[in-house]
Amino acid sequence: MRKKNILGNFTENPDMLFTYSIRKTLGKANEYSALINFLPGCKNKFVEAVGQQIQWAGEDYKILMYLPIRESWCLSAYYSPNDELLFWYFDISRKNFIDEYGMPCTDDIYLDLAITPTGQALTLDEDELQEALDNGEITSEDFNNAYRVHDQIKNSKWSNVDFLNEISRKLLLEYKLSV
Repeated sequence: MRKKNILGNFTENPDMLFTYSIRKTLGKANEYSALINFLPGCKNKFVEAVGQQIQWAGEDYKILMYLPIRESWCLSAYYSPNDELLFWYFDISRKNFIDEYGMPCTDDIYLDLAITPTGQALTLDEDELQEALDNGEITSEDFNNAYRVHDQIKNSKWSNVDFLNEISRKLLLEYKLSV
């Protein structure tokens, strides 16, 4: 597993120039959000999905993140410079927690789920999850729990585009933004 704070691996990558804000969200003590704004000079980053390359980072792109401490996932909404929603992305984790510096974190367990604006659900990084099991980085219980959490998300309101749009809208309002 890979411990990641709510900012992901961006802080370790010199090509990722960004500003951010982290806060408790929606007035709840155990839920956090972060807004990441990529700055001029930020290297463009792409992901392959649905048979095409989709840019997810670069100048004026945004990522809105939502990390509920009591869940085993972190949700990110990716936006283009013109505030078009590109996709939602669930990092599935063993657990979410607050580290010794007060930063919201997740024990990323490799398996991910992306939801497109049309509602298509894409399971990602199954090969990484299998490799982690084969290399002894995770247990068979971790492996099975990753798929259990994946299936729970996929079969719940969290994979519903209308619900995701509403949550994203509420979170963006906390940052005084609208899309």
